[in-house]
Amino acid sequence: MVKRTLFIALLALNLFAANTDEVSVFDMMDEAREDKFVNSQASKPQAKTPSEEDISRKLVSPRSIAPQPERITPEQMRNIVPTNEPDISVPDNQVYDKIKIKDLLLKATNIPKNVVVGEIFSAEIVADTQSDLEFEFETQLDETNIKWLNKKNFQWVKGDENKYIGTFYLEATSIDAKTLRVSLDLKRNGENYQNSNINIFLPKLKELRSDENYNHIVADNLEVKKFKTTKFDDINNIMVVEIYGNNVDLSAFNIENKTILKQGVDTINGDFNSQSAYYFAVFKPNKKTLDFNYYNLKKAKFESFSLPVSVEEDEVSTQIGLNPKQSEFSTYKDITIYSLVAIFILLAIWRRKLSYFFVAAVFIALGIYTYNPFG
Repeated sequence: MVKRTLFIALLALNLFAANTDEVSVFDMMDEAREDKFVNSQASKPQAKTPSEEDISRKLVSPRSIAPQPERITPEQMRNIVPTNEPDISVPDNQVYDKIKIKDLLLKATNIPKNVVVGEIFSAEIVADTQSDLEFEFETQLDETNIKWLNKKNFQWVKGDENKYIGTFYLEATSIDAKTLRVSLDLKRNGENYQNSNINIFLPKLKELRSDENYNHIVADNLEVKKFKTTKFDDINNIMVVEIYGNNVDLSAFNIENKTILKQGVDTINGDFNSQSAYYFAVFKPNKKTLDFNYYNLKKAKFESFSLPVSVEEDEVSTQIGLNPKQSEFSTYKDITIYSLVAIFILLAIWRRKLSYFFVAAVFIALGIYTYNPFG
């Protein structure tokens, strides 16, 4: 009975092991498996492992190779889609747009209606550059029958926005002056950028009528500070007059009197607002007075001067400021010559060499030779 029960139990255990997937004892051993008795469920057929030949065939297949782009010619590019990019066949001077330079606008303002010939007046010109750039200004003025008084220190003053104002101080020298032409050139980096010109109608001119003693001076006032008469040469006298005026051009001082042999103006100081100068006149000894008149703008009438001729003994005026040929150049020349004389005399004393005395003597002789105040 016991044997029968044990047999049934072993049979049941064997059947249960046949239906499981556990690894048998033989699987865990390194021996040959011909004598293994492991029952397992029928497995599904596995896919065949691809060989190296199949893999290489797939790698070189047309589907695995990426398509190479074709080269496009310039003609094909033109036919693709229009763009805003420049055409590669268009010259450079047609690709880039040219910036149009705006015009330089000139306008005249603040011009008086009436002036006297010889009177100083002003005229303003407004220059509109229509640009924010900085420029170099070159101004030209037709000075036919017109004298441009502030030519040396004239400048354009920046106003509102892109406008510049230039104030011209002028003097009409003839009643024939009708118009004034002003030209303006704007430059950048030394090259022309803009240019324009304008013709200005001048004020109505009034010509003064006076006698032969009129000195062609039109001013707010004119003063004679001092005067002196000396011998000019053996047969002629010279009078030197120091004059001062306001709103005046003293360079125009000229007396159209036949008794005056030679005349001129020298050593002008100041501007036309306040100016001083020296006037000289050479005449015969029989002349008793130097007479002249000028037109006073404030009083609107002529005012006259009569300077008596009283010849002094010295041949040349030695008073300060009464030398008609005293100029900045002659002053600098005298200072230079006499400074060199002093230097060489000191060198001669210090080094005790006669050669330095000789050089100093040469400069002294040069100073004496060039001292000719009336030219």
